[in-house]
Amino acid sequence: MHTFSRKVIFPILLIFAVALSACVRSAASSDEQIAALATDAAAATADAEIQMTLEALLSAPTAEPPVDTPVPTETPEPTATVEAAQLTALALALTEAVATATPEADAPTATPEASATANPTAGACFGARYVYDETFPDGTRVDPGQAMQKTWRLQNVGTCNWAAGEYELVFIAGNRMNGQSPLTVTFTVLAGNYANFSINMVAPAQPGTYRGDWMLRTKGGDVFGVGPDFDLPIWIEIVVRG
Repeated sequence: MHTFSRKVIFPILLIFAVALSACVRSAASSDEQIAALATDAAAATADAEIQMTLEALLSAPTAEPPVDTPVPTETPEPTATVEAAQLTALALALTEAVATATPEADAPTATPEASATANPTAGACFGARYVYDETFPDGTRVDPGQAMQKTWRLQNVGTCNWAAGEYELVFIAGNRMNGQSPLTVTFTVLAGNYANFSINMVAPAQPGTYRGDWMLRTKGGDVFGVGPDFDLPIWIEIVVRG
C-alpha cells in the first residue's frame, strides 16, 4: 500500500511543481504581453484610419483638369513695303490683262453727242455759241411791214477777243428783211464773255413764214458762226399774218 501511494503522489507533486513554475513565468511576462497587445491595437487602429482615408479618396469625384485658354496672338499689320509690293503686282497684272485683250471686230463704238457748251475745235481763234433769242424767237407772228429789232445772245468761245470795229454781222441766206449787211460791231467781246447782237429789220409785206441766216465775219474775211465747227449760222424766223 505504501508503494502505491508513493508512485501516485510523486507524479502529482511533479505536475504541481511544473504548474507553479508556469504561473511564476506567466506573472513575470504579463507586463510584456500587455505592452505588445497595446502596440498591436495601435497598429490596427492606424491601419483602419489609412484604409478609411484611401476609400474616401477613391470614392471622391475626380476634378477635370483645367483647360488652357489659348492666348490670342496679335496679327502684325502689313507694312508699307508689303502694301506697295502688292499694289505693284496688281498694277502689273492689270496692265498685262489690258495689253492682251483684243476688241471684237464688229463691236460698235459709241460716238459722243455734242453738247451745247462743247467746243470740239478747241484752240480755234474765232468761235461763237448761241445762247438764246433775246427778241423775236422762232415762230413769232408779226404784221406785214412791221419794224423789228432782232437780238441774239452769243458767247465768245474762241481763243481770240472780238475787238470793236474788227468784226461784223453778215447776211448769208434766206430773206434779209431789210437788215443792214454787213453790220460792223462797235463793242469788244473778250474770249469767254457774252454779248447781245442786234439788227434792225422790217417784216415782209406778204403773209407767210420767213427766215434769214446771219454769221460773224472778221475784217480779214474769216467767217465763223456757231455749232461744233463754228460754221453754222444764227437766224431769225417769223410768221407774217395774212
